[in-house]
Amino acid sequence: MQPRERVLAMINGAWMCQAIAAACELELFDHLADGQETVGALASATRADAGCVYRLLRALTTLDLCEERGDGAFALSADGALLCREADNGLHHWARLSGRRLWTNWGALADCVRAGSSARKRQAGAENFTAFNKDPTGAAVFNRAMADLTRPVALAAAQKLNWSGFKCVVDVGGGPGELVATLLERHVHLRGVVFDLDHAVAPAQERMRRGGLAERCEIVAGSFFESVPPGDAYLLKSVMHNWDDASALDILKTCRRSIAADGVVFLFERLVPEHYSSSATDRDVARSDLNMLVGCDGRERTETQFRLLLEKAGFALQRTQLLAASMSALVATRRAADPGHL
Repeated sequence: MQPRERVLAMINGAWMCQAIAAACELELFDHLADGQETVGALASATRADAGCVYRLLRALTTLDLCEERGDGAFALSADGALLCREADNGLHHWARLSGRRLWTNWGALADCVRAGSSARKRQAGAENFTAFNKDPTGAAVFNRAMADLTRPVALAAAQKLNWSGFKCVVDVGGGPGELVATLLERHVHLRGVVFDLDHAVAPAQERMRRGGLAERCEIVAGSFFESVPPGDAYLLKSVMHNWDDASALDILKTCRRSIAADGVVFLFERLVPEHYSSSATDRDVARSDLNMLVGCDGRERTETQFRLLLEKAGFALQRTQLLAASMSALVATRRAADPGHL
């Protein structure tokens, strides 16, 4: 591919997100999975215009998400099956969040770069997630999307990290509880706590009921800027990257006040390399970093930056381990009190 063609493909690539998000919103992938394969049946099921459904389906075939058969009907591909609402390891809800809520933020990227603050902060005057407490529809999509992204990381964490020495794992900012649920399902000696805002309580409770874990996991609502439940292992997945350094430090200090004396903090985050390459992994990190810029006033960080944050909060970074989906675990232990830092 020539340079101009390659750059043009990058610019025009936005249509893929919208085509996938629209198909998810219309539940086209689910209807295909249920055997409704003709354009007429799909248009009826989605209450959409048949001609436009046909055009969208043909576009999806170019992405290998479905296949147009010789009889004019369509069949779901293995990739397309990942976009069904209840697919194992699926991405349906992340696609919907990306096509609506996040799409608006990205449109303001240039303004965010000029102002040095997120679209949400400039438009809504707030940078936290409390708005979801009054937006059940938006909260439902957000929490399901977070579960979509958490699942492979949770499985890798359950398999690759040593949990034998812990009794109670507290998922700080745990959302719908996918991380804790996965750990409890695979390590029967553990008990858990999911701690997040009110909007996450119901989906977390449902996840525990579905996994038969309700008696081993407590769901607690609150703000991690004020206090967190006690435990000997704190899990913070994709929490630090939502916040600027001052706020991230406040969260870690809150954790230090409550963690057991021999407690361990596990940060699950993407690590920014010292120098970016054009690899798929580095592009994913760069994408997430800009997504935090437009949405949260947060950022992705290097290992060194995490080490310094942890030290200021009273923790010592012991090691990092690559898990899955560009995510690493940063494992830190609680240090003795140091008045100069705390």
